Amino acid sequence: MKTDLFHSARALMTLAPGLGAVFLASLLLATPPAGAATCPQMNVAIEAGNAFLAAARTEHPADFAAALAKYADMDRVALFALGKYRRALPDARRAEFVALSSRYVANTLAGFALKFRAMSIKPVECQDSLVITSLEFGGGRAAQRAIWRINGGKVVDVDVQQAWLAQLLRDNYVAILDKAGGNINALFAALRAKP
Repeated sequence: MKTDLFHSARALMTLAPGLGAVFLASLLLATPPAGAATCPQMNVAIEAGNAFLAAARTEHPADFAAALAKYADMDRVALFALGKYRRALPDARRAEFVALSSRYVANTLAGFALKFRAMSIKPVECQDSLVITSLEFGGGRAAQRAIWRINGGKVVDVDVQQAWLAQLLRDNYVAILDKAGGNINALFAALRAKP
């Protein structure tokens, strides 16, 4: 397919040199970096990554909250985090729970912003619902891999430093609920108490 496009560009350059050059340039600019397989989820991961990097530069929870609202499926993440206690959440309190979880995640990310304040994010490869990217830090600091799990055009989990963030959230929530004997009100109280 690419060979056919390059032959078309060459033919176009022969017939209309200026137009052929524009066509070839647009083809090259649209081509992903060597070794980077593309998929629809790649765009979501890169856009989300850039939003989170911008939030990390400000360290403001509100900026992380905005990125989460736009790019993450926080409803799905919050329900996943309940683990074995999912049925303990009354449907009438679901929206409140998701809002508290979103605030908690945004505040937590802001607290750790310095750890992943990269200069840029680069695509690496797609593997089904997973998108592998590289966080580029500069200043001699080694690049760091970030894996994004995308579902329905939204981020549902991210693996940074070999830790899936939604799984860490689940571990935290389940520990609180285990300690409280499964009382969902204890989790609500803990989330409200956190800044």
